[in-house]
Parts: sequence; structure tokens; C-alpha cells
Amino acid sequence: MMPVRRPFLPLRCGAVLALFLALSFLPAPGVSAQQTAAPPLPAASPADPQAQIAEWERTATRGEEALQAGRASTEELEILRQELAEQRAQAETIADSGHVVIRVLKAQVATLGPAPAKDQTEPEPLAARRKQLTETLSRAEEPAIAARLAFARANVLIEELDALVRSRSTSDLLAQKPSPLMPSSWSAAGSDLVRYYTKVRQDTIRPRTQDGEPVAPFENRLLPAALLALAALLVPVGLGHLVLSRLERRVRGSPGSSTFLVQVAGIHLLRLIFGLLAASMLLLALVLLEIGPTSAEGLSAAVIVSFFIFLLAAWIGSILFSPQQPLIRLLHLGDRSARACYWLGIAFAASLTAEAIVDGAGEDLAFSPAGLAALQGVSIVIGTIVLAGLARVLLSVADELHQSAGADDDNPLGPGFFTVCARLMQVLAVLSLVAAALGYVPLARAALAPLMGSVAVFGLAFILHYALMVPVRGGFRRQESTAALVSMLLGVVIVLLCVPLLALIWGARTAEVSEVWRIIQNGIDIGGARLSPKVFLVLVVSFLVGLFLTRWIQRIVDRVVLPKTRIDRGARNAVNTGVGYVGVILSALIAISAAGLDLSNLAIIAGALSVGVGFGMQAVVSNFVSGIILLVERPIKEGDWIEVSGFSGVVRKIAVRSTRIETFDRHDVIIPNADLISGTVKNRTLSSRIGRIVIPLTIATDVDVERARGLLLSVARQNGAILPTPEPRVFLTRIGGGGRDFEFHCFLRDVGSEVATRSDLLFALNAAFEREGLAAALT
Repeated sequence: MMPVRRPFLPLRCGAVLALFLALSFLPAPGVSAQQTAAPPLPAASPADPQAQIAEWERTATRGEEALQAGRASTEELEILRQELAEQRAQAETIADSGHVVIRVLKAQVATLGPAPAKDQTEPEPLAARRKQLTETLSRAEEPAIAARLAFARANVLIEELDALVRSRSTSDLLAQKPSPLMPSSWSAAGSDLVRYYTKVRQDTIRPRTQDGEPVAPFENRLLPAALLALAALLVPVGLGHLVLSRLERRVRGSPGSSTFLVQVAGIHLLRLIFGLLAASMLLLALVLLEIGPTSAEGLSAAVIVSFFIFLLAAWIGSILFSPQQPLIRLLHLGDRSARACYWLGIAFAASLTAEAIVDGAGEDLAFSPAGLAALQGVSIVIGTIVLAGLARVLLSVADELHQSAGADDDNPLGPGFFTVCARLMQVLAVLSLVAAALGYVPLARAALAPLMGSVAVFGLAFILHYALMVPVRGGFRRQESTAALVSMLLGVVIVLLCVPLLALIWGARTAEVSEVWRIIQNGIDIGGARLSPKVFLVLVVSFLVGLFLTRWIQRIVDRVVLPKTRIDRGARNAVNTGVGYVGVILSALIAISAAGLDLSNLAIIAGALSVGVGFGMQAVVSNFVSGIILLVERPIKEGDWIEVSGFSGVVRKIAVRSTRIETFDRHDVIIPNADLISGTVKNRTLSSRIGRIVIPLTIATDVDVERARGLLLSVARQNGAILPTPEPRVFLTRIGGGGRDFEFHCFLRDVGSEVATRSDLLFALNAAFEREGLAAALT
């Protein structure tokens, strides 16, 4: 098996970035056909499981031998891993395919009842049927058991292969090469470049096919190719630039309006179309000339990908920074900062291009270690210069934000954040130069290109988020909180979509990313319940539908059903709240059942959690249960006047955990529901709003008692807030000490008017005693 080289990092970054432009038809540069498509597995007939099991056995044995010997190349290990992964998928499919049949057979065996003991017998027909079902079950379980065993074996081998490949990658990353600063390294680089040029020139002058036959000269195709290349430079690049510049100056409308957004989107779309048209023309010109001999495949691929990197960098920069037209600039920066950021993006593309060309040439020719280190040192210097430029731009942005923001600004993306990022980039640039000078060239290159690729991905993510939020902001123009929530959810989704791309950019293998996705897709086992994206989606959607129906039913009950009954407002609130609780619980249970989760396993988990709840959340659970009791028994209701824990006021709201009362000083007091159930509560309006008022009086001894009593009863009968039945009464409570003590008892229609009625009675009594000349009698 021929060894296959791994794709170099900058070109892998370019492939990821080109993916955003739907350029997935381009093969990964530097990757041979052997790595792009693994050799097909010999297909075993489903009707011949023994042949398939034997094939699994042979592949697993080769994997074990490769791991024990440790001499296979990384490319061979990758191909072997792919074979194991495909066979593992086949084994998993076979293991799951017979699940229904096995369950049916087990159910039939269980229907016959338990097998008889050794000293017992059962009827012959029943015994024969049991034997037949048992044998059928054994035959049905054999392929599934073999598939599960093969799955487990392949899974372990894949884990070991991944560990071995990661170990080799780490060793390669930390390997010390000849220093690029040594004169011998530059001498070797010069010799390698001369040798590479000579080889490419010979293949170009005398190109041959794979069979060794000479290729027909391309003089007759030179003129069409030149015209295509010229058209690629003049029409899309030259004429397109003039057209787009004029269109940018003609943009009208206020930012955020539909007209403005349509015009800006059309300009950016035209810029992308012009760029792709130019790229297509150049590629067609290269195809006509048949440039790209077999000795320069890597370099040719690097040139092609580099062109798309420049195209993407210019497109992203024009959208985010728009150096010519501030009105359509997506990021609100000053003209100077915007121009600096735009050209910095072009410098990013130049740095990635340098990385790609060096690695592409290294894929074509076996450069000497010293020569390759010298050439890679050049790309490292370019990358550190670009990184230092990015740090300077971030520092200037931090200064602008610091001048525009207040001193107490605590925005997480404020000036401090950009300053820290800029300083880290400066430190990274210095460390990369030092590492390269000491000969750790792979380590120095490990962060430069991925960092630039990550910046491009973040820029594309920002553009995508902004584009998706345009219709959202239009639909929720008057609901800013809803728009902000949707914006946050979209941001989370976009970040999750960018995670695999960032992983690939930072050196993760495609096999590792696919393995993580397989684990996520199969689900994570939590207490016997397997949670996968599909199960989670069904769970969330089912619960949200149930919650929506619950709110709809609550609204109908509250606005249509309950107003037609004689239930008071407090009881209506209690019924509506109970409907909500029942609906939420039913929605959760239905969602769990729809997702296929086993409720018995969840019950075990809930039982285990109840122990912790009993100790750590005892007060919360007690208040919750007390709230349910309050809503069911209704010893108090909204609008009642109660006295509890030294507070007196009107009940305003009964929630699950606590009850809010409003005192007569208009203060809100939150009372835990447990205090209302376990403590002593005085409800002055539970059964009715009738209440008694007691007014103590002291009258001098020389006043006629009956005369004073008559005045008190007369004043009470004239007050409309006092009920005639039970009649007001006057009680003599004490005689002596220079006067007689009386208590005036009467019942109010509304106990809430006690203070006002007491004041009115006292004013009326004082006026009556003054009319009778007995003002001095009140002591």
C-alpha cells in the first residue's frame, strides 16, 4: 500500500472556508485519490452472515496486528480506521435489525410461563412449543450477539487507533527541525527550489500522460486561454469593481429599512458572483493550458485554493468594513479603522497563501528538512507580521471604545476584552518567532494559520447572524425582548454549527469529528434513558406544544367559562392556576412518553434525588406543598384581610412558594406558604366581611348613665356603616376611680372600613355630648 500524505493545514483551512461558498466540489489539495476515497470493502451478502463475520474478523485482526507492531504509517492507520468504522456501522445495524423479532419471541416464551423445575413436568404440547420457541430465539439471537461482539471489538480498536494517531501528531508537532536562521538552511532551500524548478520545467516542456505518451502541444489553445485570463481580470475584477463602486454610492434609504437592506444585499451578492465568475474563468484557462503537471499537483492546488482564500477575504472584508462606503458598513468603525481592518483581511489571505504554497511545494517534492524549515520560516514571519497588525487594530478599537464608553461600563466585549486579546496576540507572535528560531517550526506554525481561519469563520458567523436577524427584527419590531431572545438563540445555534469547522481548522481529524457526531447522534445514556438530538428535539417540541395548549385552555377557562359561573375572583384564580399546573405536568409526561424515554428509569432517578431534596430543599418543598394546600382548601383567598406573623394586610397573590400581602401602609410582605399552613392566621374576611368594632369610653360619675347610653345608641343608629342587626350595645365594665368605663359594641357592614367608622363615631359622639352640655363628661 502506497503511503498517502496528510493534507497540510493551510489548505485544509482554505477548504473549510471554501465550504461556505459552496465550493465543496474541489478536492482537498495535497490529498491523493487513495485518501479521498478509501478502497471499498468487499460486500458480504446479507444472506451469508458467516462470510460477513469472517470479514469483520480479518479486519479486526489486521487492526490488532498494526497496533501491536506500530510500524504502519499514519495514512495506512487512517484507512484501516475507516474500514473498522464502516464495519462497526454494519454491525450496529445488524444488531438493531433483529430487535423486534427477539422481543416477540421472548414475549411468546414468557406467555408460556416459567419453565418447570427439574423434578416437575409439563404437558407434552406445551413442552414442545417451549422447546421450539427457545431454539428459534437462540437462532435469532446468534447474528445479533455476533454483531454486538464485533461492534465492541471494532469500537476498542478505533479508540486505540485514534490514540496512536494523536500521539504521532503530538510528536510531530513537538519535533525540532533545523533552525531557519542557519545559513545552511537557506543554502539547502535554494538547492531544493532549483531542483523543484528543474523538475517542473521538464514536465511542462515535455508533458506526458500516465502511460508515458507525450501530450499534444497546447499552442493552439494558448490564445483562448489568454483571452479567458484577460476577461477574468477585466470583466469581473475591473468592470465589476467600477459597477459595484457606483452602486455603493447610489445606496439610498435609512439604515434598517427594507429598501436599504435589499440594495446592500444585492451589492454583496453581485460582488460574490463577480468573484466566482473570475475564478471560473481562470480555472478554465488553466484547464485549457493543462497547467499543473504531475510534479506540481500540490502547488497547483495551493494556487487554486489561495485564489478562493483571497476572494473570500475580500468579500468578508467588504461586508464587515466596507472601506469605500461607511453607510453600508456592518461594523460601526471609523474610516481609518475600517480601512485598516479591510487590508488586514487581505493580509490574512496573503499569509494563508504563503502557508499553502510552501506546503503544496513540500507535497510535490521531498524537500530536505533544513530547506523546508527555511521556507516555512518565511511563512511564519509573514504570519507573525499579520498577527501583530491585528493586535494593533484591536488596540485602536479598544481606544475608540474607551473614549466612547463611560468609566463604569461593564460590557464583557468592552475595551478591556479587546486589549487583552491584542496583548495575547502580541505574545503569541513573539513566541512563534522564538520557537521557529529554536527549530520548533511545526509548533510555531500550529497557531498562526488556525487563528486566521478562526477569525474568518467568526466573520462569516457574524454576517450569517445579521442576515438571519433582519426578518426577525422586522417581524418583532415592537417586541424588543422577543427579538433579543431570538437573537441569542440564533447565536447559540450558529456557534454550535461553527464548532466542527473550528475543530477542523485547529487540527482535528475528520474521523474524530465524525466520531463525536456519531456519539451525539446515538445519544448519551443517563440513568437508563438515552438522550440523542432526535429524542431531545421531540421532547422539546412536544413539551412546547403541550405548554401552548395549556396556556390556550387557561385563557378559555379564565375568559369564557369561569365568568359564567358564580365563583368569586379568588376562586377563579385558584382554578386557573390549578389548570396551569396540571397542564404543565401532563405536557411533561406526554413529552417524555413521545420521546420514548422509560419513565420507570426516571422514577428511580427521581427517588434518588428525593433523598437530596428531603435534606437540602426541605423548606422549598414544604412551601410548595403548602401552596398546593392553600389553592385547594382555600383557607385564605385573594382579597382577604389576614393577620399573620405580626403583619396585617390584604392578600394580593397566592403563588406556589409564597403569598404576597399588602399592608395598609401599602407595603408588600412576602409570607412563605408554610407559615400560613403551620402557623396561626387570623382571617377577618373568610366567611363574610361583617366585623365588630369596640370603642372604650369613660364618663364622669355625675352623668346619668341611661342618658349617656341613649346618646351612644342614637349616634350608632344614624351611621350607615353599622348594621341594625345585631343591634349596637353598650356595656358598663367598671365603676369607680372618678368615672364609669363603658364599651360600645357594634357590627360593621364592611370590616375594611373599621378605622374610618371608628373616627366617624367618635366625632359624632363628641358633637352629641356638646349639644347636650355634657362635653366635660367624657374623660
